[in-house]
Amino acid sequence: MAKLKLSLGLIPSTSKIEQEENALIEEFEKLKKFSESDELKRFNELDARVNSTDFKTKKKHIETLSFKDSEEYNKEQEFKRLDKSKDLVMYFKTRDSVDMKKYQELEGSDKIKRYEELKKTVNSASFKEKQKMKPITFKRTEEYNKFKEYKKLKSDSNVKAYNKLLRKGKKEEAEKLVGVASISRYLGLGEFINSDAFLEKKNMKPITFKDTDEYKQLQEYKNLNNDPDIKFFYKFKSSKELSNFNALNGSQKISRHGELKNYLQTDEFKERKEYLLDKKRYEKSDLFKEEQEYEKLKKSDDIVWYFKVKDSDKFDVLKHRELTFRDEFDENSLNTKKWLTNHYWGDRLLNERYSLETDLHCYTESENFDIGSSIFSISTRPQKKEGKVWNPDFGGFRNKEFNYTSGIINTGKSFRQKHGVFQAKIKLNTAVGPRHAFYLLADKVTPHIDVCRTGKGKVWMDFFANGKKEARTSINGKYGRGFYIYTLEWTADKLVWKINDYEVFKQTANIPNEPMYINFSGGLDKPISGSSSMEIDWVRVYQYKS
Repeated sequence: MAKLKLSLGLIPSTSKIEQEENALIEEFEKLKKFSESDELKRFNELDARVNSTDFKTKKKHIETLSFKDSEEYNKEQEFKRLDKSKDLVMYFKTRDSVDMKKYQELEGSDKIKRYEELKKTVNSASFKEKQKMKPITFKRTEEYNKFKEYKKLKSDSNVKAYNKLLRKGKKEEAEKLVGVASISRYLGLGEFINSDAFLEKKNMKPITFKDTDEYKQLQEYKNLNNDPDIKFFYKFKSSKELSNFNALNGSQKISRHGELKNYLQTDEFKERKEYLLDKKRYEKSDLFKEEQEYEKLKKSDDIVWYFKVKDSDKFDVLKHRELTFRDEFDENSLNTKKWLTNHYWGDRLLNERYSLETDLHCYTESENFDIGSSIFSISTRPQKKEGKVWNPDFGGFRNKEFNYTSGIINTGKSFRQKHGVFQAKIKLNTAVGPRHAFYLLADKVTPHIDVCRTGKGKVWMDFFANGKKEARTSINGKYGRGFYIYTLEWTADKLVWKINDYEVFKQTANIPNEPMYINFSGGLDKPISGSSSMEIDWVRVYQYKS
């Protein structure tokens, strides 16, 4: 079946292979670049956050918040209950009333103090006793008592003797008796009862309670008792309003009411209440913004693509290999740091070029090379040229004149690799005569692997192992007339040859286990009339990743 497909040309076209590989590489590079992008980093951050238990808990908390279940609601309701309670309603009505203001102005005033003082006096026992006093007349006075004493002294013997002497005109003798106590007292009282003050007293009107200071106090008290301010004051003082006010004033209940009232007027409470009543509070949260950003990113083309391909096997071939060597031939000349234009051993041992005894050509340094449009060509053409020939049967090198020239390049000094993928896009040209080859060598003649070569008008894949063991296959020469991608996949247990990713040949025995280097060469095994060339678009080597 494989041979049939090759013969029918049913393998994928080179352009399709390249397009697909370039697209795959481009997409893989995009994947690697995107894996380091800020967009993916942000998505992963949001993915971890939005899908975390903490985020879901916070979201549920915000969505299930209710004002009625909040501490703010409880405080508002507590305030409303307090604010509507009868005792507090009365308290604040009383506190802010005109009567309360008037009462407070009267409380402690001189008028109230005087009234309290008079009330205490009027209601005292001494005052009440005073009210019961009998009228005071002349006979109840001290003056009357002196008057009675005076009249009684008139009957005293000494006083009679004194008055008798005076009546007889014996004034000097009477004066001698003045020193007698009774006479002296009599004379003093006589002088008193004849005074204006006594006479005024003798003629006095009776003195009653109404004539006392106490009566005046009583009258003042009565007047104050009928005073509107006094009546108001004591009426208000005994009112249930003031009693309620005094009972609550300074209480914990009033303090709590004021505390709640102040709290309900704060911006903090108003904002919290508005937030809790807002049915769209989650949509206004930072969590929602993050969730929306996450959902937007989740649906973005790049994110959808990334997660679709990142864990697929689409890039396995790229993930499991590493580019170790390449040349796209896009410089103006051959890169001699990469390529040696001679047999490796010829350069190392002779510092000269040589051909084999069977070769019809000799290798030039650069005359048979050409680079243009990123294509490197090795031409084989008729040209007289003297060069060296190696023939071990004749003991080494000798000079020879060749009729043809060609070219050879290799990486013997710059690059060698054991195992991996060795690829080149080549137009071999399978005309009979020219011998064009892409092959691998080590330090000895074998192992020798022809990834592809021309011969007898066909394309060959050869393997020459140590000990003269060899294996080969060939495909139709038409595959040398255009550009094809020739690949050797080399692992520890097998060699696989492919053209345009289509397997052509496999070898599982005597697998090389030493680093090998890349060779491209032209040449002849039969004479030709014109020139022939092999064109190389690019060369790439990959190493397998473990």
